[in-house]
Amino acid sequence: MALPSPSGFLELRHASTDHAIFVVVPERRFLAIDGRGDPGAADFALATRALLNVLDVLRSRLRRDGIATSTRAPAVECAWWPPEPLTADELPEAFADRSRWYWHQLVELPDQATEARAQAATDEARRGAGREEALVRQVSFAEGSAGQLLHIGPRSGEPATVRKLYADIAAAGLRPEGRLHTLMLADPEHVPGGMGRTIIRQPVA
Repeated sequence: MALPSPSGFLELRHASTDHAIFVVVPERRFLAIDGRGDPGAADFALATRALLNVLDVLRSRLRRDGIATSTRAPAVECAWWPPEPLTADELPEAFADRSRWYWHQLVELPDQATEARAQAATDEARRGAGREEALVRQVSFAEGSAGQLLHIGPRSGEPATVRKLYADIAAAGLRPEGRLHTLMLADPEHVPGGMGRTIIRQPVA
């Protein structure tokens, strides 16, 4: 299968519920926090709030300096990996219980934010929270070629979407490589009926 060329923002946020689409994810810059445990746990929610708080401070500082930024709502992203290696057949079922899984929670930095500006916003948020050390740091990485599916519904249904994604990847003559990645477009805990919207992405080779 011929892999696609690097994808733009809108394509990276596009996914179908019934078949995987394949994208090429370029290098991107993020605010990040590492942790371990279920996405419904208190530590995960704390990390989300900390990331979004720094992003809010950063956007405010940019506007104050006369620098326009996008008004689009950020997607809270997360890279996941289990405590021990799993095969492509084992991983979808194991994804149902992430209490021992590691996570790398992320929000993308605005293009206009330099490393220095992002650090200043991180320091301001840290002081506001009364912390001596910041929870948030800056990272950058490129996922490259990847397949993705859109999951609509509660988190309990995500393993079935992962299973479908892996089947579509295999059908395309590709194999999973790297960490499973979720992009939460609508938190199932904050929308009616728990009908969250999450893109599930898997880098491939």
